[in-house]
Amino acid sequence: MKTILVVDDELGLREYYKDFLSENGYNVIVASNGKEGIDAFVENSPDLVLLDISMPDINGMVILKEMKKINDKIPVFLLTAYEEYKRNFATLYAEEYLIKNKKPEIILRKIKEFTNK
Repeated sequence: MKTILVVDDELGLREYYKDFLSENGYNVIVASNGKEGIDAFVENSPDLVLLDISMPDINGMVILKEMKKINDKIPVFLLTAYEEYKRNFATLYAEEYLIKNKKPEIILRKIKEFTNK
């Protein structure tokens, strides 16, 4: 079973992704902030990360760079409600850049593309 790490400061979204991905056959680990996310990344070596960009403790772009330093083989999908981050060159480190309000089936399809390689 593939493991997905979801890092998002919004409890509702964390729980939504956890339930949705679990129902679709994934083991899901959640983290509510950047520090927890980096710790979970190191401890669990997930197959894929869903990472919110806008968080109160550490910006998702900083977390992305840190995760890639630790293990650049693990795909990281940036999730955001704001398209303006897409113009930030640091987003190029991520395998995918997805808007949160997209249909969950789109996110699931992208996850399957990367976890079935």
